[in-house]
Amino acid sequence: MRPWRVAQAAALGTSHLADSVPCQDSHLVDFVVAGERAKWLLVAVADGAGSASLSHLGSRIACTTAILHLKSNSDALANAETARECVRQCFFAALREVEDLAKREGASLREFATTLQVAVIGDQYSVFGQVGDGAIVWGEPGELHVAHWPDQAALNLTDFITSAPLSETLQIAIAHKAIRRVACMTDGLAPLLLDFRTKGPHGPAFERLFATCTAAPDPSDLSEDLARFLDSPQVNHRTDDDKTLVLAVRDQEGDA
Repeated sequence: MRPWRVAQAAALGTSHLADSVPCQDSHLVDFVVAGERAKWLLVAVADGAGSASLSHLGSRIACTTAILHLKSNSDALANAETARECVRQCFFAALREVEDLAKREGASLREFATTLQVAVIGDQYSVFGQVGDGAIVWGEPGELHVAHWPDQAALNLTDFITSAPLSETLQIAIAHKAIRRVACMTDGLAPLLLDFRTKGPHGPAFERLFATCTAAPDPSDLSEDLARFLDSPQVNHRTDDDKTLVLAVRDQEGDA
């Protein structure tokens, strides 16, 4: 049995719908076994630039490549420092694939501009990498943290893996503890789920979302329920951008 309950969904922003623009967000969730028995949760979320005509392809390639790199190099997850380097390298792998795609398509790299965030969650430590806005939220019930606060979000500015050198924009953090809650979100949900006054997660909102995941009698319904929520009038009233959210709660029955 997988030790996590996962809900994952994306919804097209109402402004994109009005302009006939495809959803430019992408996400991917997977699991990998590393070492003797450790099972890792892998999450990648990306937000293609609204001004870039092919950013929906850039975000998709970035997520797919990042997860593939992590799975292909899962032995590196055996300790925290090599896991950190593996996460760092998955961003460079994603950039190379996007660059190759731009060359094949004969298009400018800027047309594939995308953010990228990656969460690698283990039993004893977790690694979080991020370029650009959006947020990774992690922790325990009543004690949630933002891995990297998107300082430029309030100014409507962000970094992309395809723009400034990754060595300057990539942020990586390690949580040296077992965690029971993790969420990855694109910036379309920032007005609802981030508290810009405290520069932290909106605790009550996340607690409700995580509680729903924990209490659901059938975890297979979680993603459908989340998709309906993301496209609901109460959410669309607060944001007109694309919205992606991955929620993961460590399953009580999967702790053994």
